[in-house]
Amino acid sequence: MAPPAPDQTEAAEEIPAHELVYTTVVEEFSRLPIDGGRVAFEEQLQGFGYINRHTNVFADVETQTLTEELLGHTVQIRAIPVEYTFDYGDGTVRTTSRAGESVAHFAETNNSINLTDAETPTSHIYSSTGVYPVQVTTRFIGEFQVEDSGWIAIPGSTTAAASPGEADIWRTSQRLVSGACRDAADYGCNGPFTIEPGDRPPAIYQDRYDEDGNWLGR
Repeated sequence: MAPPAPDQTEAAEEIPAHELVYTTVVEEFSRLPIDGGRVAFEEQLQGFGYINRHTNVFADVETQTLTEELLGHTVQIRAIPVEYTFDYGDGTVRTTSRAGESVAHFAETNNSINLTDAETPTSHIYSSTGVYPVQVTTRFIGEFQVEDSGWIAIPGSTTAAASPGEADIWRTSQRLVSGACRDAADYGCNGPFTIEPGDRPPAIYQDRYDEDGNWLGR
């Protein structure tokens, strides 16, 4: 007499949970709602820069852990940023393993750092004035864990786009003055920019112009 067939449910339960969900995790990784972060500039400048000088651009994006229910198991999936493709909007594209960072905190202790000409691994020099749409696409690798499996690498990678930004690039002009600036409103100390029809003032100076682009003198 033949022995009874093994219970299929009991056999399946003997397989470790991480093995049961592995294939599904691999398939789902590229479909997860991974946050691509945002394109960032020096906070004080809001994307403002000058031609033929370095404009610092960086990716503000972080490692993320998402929780998914897969095949009846609670699975944690971690997305780790490892590579960044910067499209500076003027035809220049750079791929790097560095997200970049703000240099403002270095400027607080080093007066020689010029925020409008700070060279960084992700800064860019524009050769013409204009408003340039800047985009960053981040490549993520992944790992997952379920129950007490520990973190297990997910083969392959996926990408997510950051919220775009704008680099607002201007040219400089010089004025001769008799002494040091005592007030930002003094001639030669701060503005005005000449706003041509169809142009807009830089974001950092918008409160100093009226809606028609006329300098308010403050």
